[in-house]
Amino acid sequence: MRRILSVMSLSLLVCVAPLFADVAWAWSGKLGWTFKAEAPLTSSVAVAGGLVLAGDSVGNLYAVHSASGQAAWVYQGTNSVVGRPSVTGDRVIFAQADGTITCLALKSGSVAWQYVPPEESYAAETVVDGTAVGDGKVFFVKGDGKLYAVSAANGRPLWTYDSGLELRSAPSFASGLVLLGEQRGIFSAISPANGKRLWGGGAGGAINTPSADDANVFFSSWDGSVQSVRIKGVVPQWRANVGDPVTTAPFIGGGKVLVGTANGKVAALDSKNGSVLWTFDTHGGNVAAQPVLAEGLVFAGGGQGTLFVLDAASGTERFTFSAGDGINGSPAFSGGVLYLGSADGNLYAIR
Repeated sequence: MRRILSVMSLSLLVCVAPLFADVAWAWSGKLGWTFKAEAPLTSSVAVAGGLVLAGDSVGNLYAVHSASGQAAWVYQGTNSVVGRPSVTGDRVIFAQADGTITCLALKSGSVAWQYVPPEESYAAETVVDGTAVGDGKVFFVKGDGKLYAVSAANGRPLWTYDSGLELRSAPSFASGLVLLGEQRGIFSAISPANGKRLWGGGAGGAINTPSADDANVFFSSWDGSVQSVRIKGVVPQWRANVGDPVTTAPFIGGGKVLVGTANGKVAALDSKNGSVLWTFDTHGGNVAAQPVLAEGLVFAGGGQGTLFVLDAASGTERFTFSAGDGINGSPAFSGGVLYLGSADGNLYAIR
């Protein structure tokens, strides 16, 4: 059920925020502004060009001024916005669950191009997560088990890769490769030029969206494992198990790999050897939003609507922020501000 924060609830949030002012970090936990969307926010948050981008369940993509929280423009789509909007140059590209991929001018929100799937194949054409952009192409997966590449310039279809089984996680692009986690427990590194599988690995369960740094790719699985493979030479580095099914893409930063689990836990692993450094129990349901690390803090949203702010070194809880409903999309941290979307229909700027 959709829940909307009342004016009194928002006032309470503003009143509580100053209690965090004595925290030693530059980020203080103060609520800066709140932007109200038309419907529950369903996408992850992106920040670019002074704008905060997020989409809702009825197909609206919002571009909000990061400084003021005022809308710069709103694009009105027709179906739930999924995944994280991809920003490339002066354009933003995003997916809707009905299979539509739209490219807009970042500054104005005007349509540059749109990829619309054939109407007669609606069910198979459903996009199950967001897009990735690289090598002049846009990559996304559909319910038909295929990875698609279209031109980032005009949306023209270029190639497809057939995984042979349903896909549920967005691809990523790094080090000149399209990285894909598959439901059949296979990780694949795919050529962006032609869609050919170059190399890969495996796990005992469905694999989430992979992540990468300059040298390694990291992928997590519903079998509880997290793995690292050196990209140059395709050398396995380590494999660890966090004890619970992993539900998020790994976040890489600060010498750590962060993941969330189906049983409400956040785990931090050493990025060099995979040792589990700490775990934190949110005492909630599935952690669907990828944790974020910034300024020595880990920001992890739970399905129950609580943002947990943890000490990155120890995993100790520093404080929490309560949204009016679940946090199912990943937040974004930029310029000392955390931007958080919630199913309560609010986009929050927390400084």
